[in-house]
Amino acid sequence: MTIRSGKREFQWPSVLWCLHLYILGIYGLYHLVFVASWLTVLFGLLIITMGYIGLTIGAHRLWAHQSFEANGFTKFILMLCHTLAGVGPIYDWVLAHRIHHKYYGTEKDLFNHNKGFLYSHFITNLLGYPSDYEKTAKLIDMRDIESDYFVWFQKRFYTVLFIIFGLLLPINAPAEYWDEPIDTAFYVIGFFRLWVLLNVGWLINSAKIIWGLQSKDKFPPDDNSVFIINKSFWPNYHYLMSWDWKTNEFGGYDSGFTSFLLTNMENIGLISSMKSASNESIRDALYKLSINKNKSITIDDIFDKVKLNAEYEAAKAKLRFVH
Repeated sequence: MTIRSGKREFQWPSVLWCLHLYILGIYGLYHLVFVASWLTVLFGLLIITMGYIGLTIGAHRLWAHQSFEANGFTKFILMLCHTLAGVGPIYDWVLAHRIHHKYYGTEKDLFNHNKGFLYSHFITNLLGYPSDYEKTAKLIDMRDIESDYFVWFQKRFYTVLFIIFGLLLPINAPAEYWDEPIDTAFYVIGFFRLWVLLNVGWLINSAKIIWGLQSKDKFPPDDNSVFIINKSFWPNYHYLMSWDWKTNEFGGYDSGFTSFLLTNMENIGLISSMKSASNESIRDALYKLSINKNKSITIDDIFDKVKLNAEYEAAKAKLRFVH
């Protein structure tokens, strides 16, 4: 069945903003390498890392997919980190990402991978919403996000939060505390940071094209990309079981910087109820599907069963930790 959506047109203010951001972001990279002091370089990398955490651990794994639970302090920090990324409110990002998963590969998918990386990563982010976007959004269950105080607070006061916490404070810090020229701070902490994090936010929605393999592809790939990009089927797995906290945004499973942080955050009690599919539950589900001669069990039923098992095991682990 073909799912169609309304026509989209270029938003020229967005086009001009991105054009300027790319030019000034690259110029900021020049300042980072050749002009800025080492303190500004370290501070810039710190701010970028915080924004990266806000996008991956916060917006993606926590709020978009509910892969784990977080206490109020952790949510507050993740909300501020996401604000540093400058990609708009968490609510809007999560809504677009959930639509992307629900209508994957159809015309309602804003980041339709069938149209190629150039469209999925760049062009779609310069287009306005389809005319039926609000109608589509009503079909997405956002009750968990709408009841989250930190998401509501950021959405309500996003402009003020971004201007103060996302621009003024971080850009002023190098000039105030270690006498960095204000123009260098502006280019490095301002434009370069926003340029990098904007692309990270976009890349979460387009990463499968780069790191994912098609069903007919061989693993490992028989081409030179294996030396540059670690392609695998794990990005495909994410679109089947998006709630599994171990799935890396950019290929891989239970590995990488984000998964390392999540493991340690659980160890110190900042997060809990981390959902992940066990080998046993997947084998059991596939076995039931294979012997389902009368087709009384659908593939969606299988995935729902695996998720219920993961939630049960996560709840048990949380109780053990509390005890």
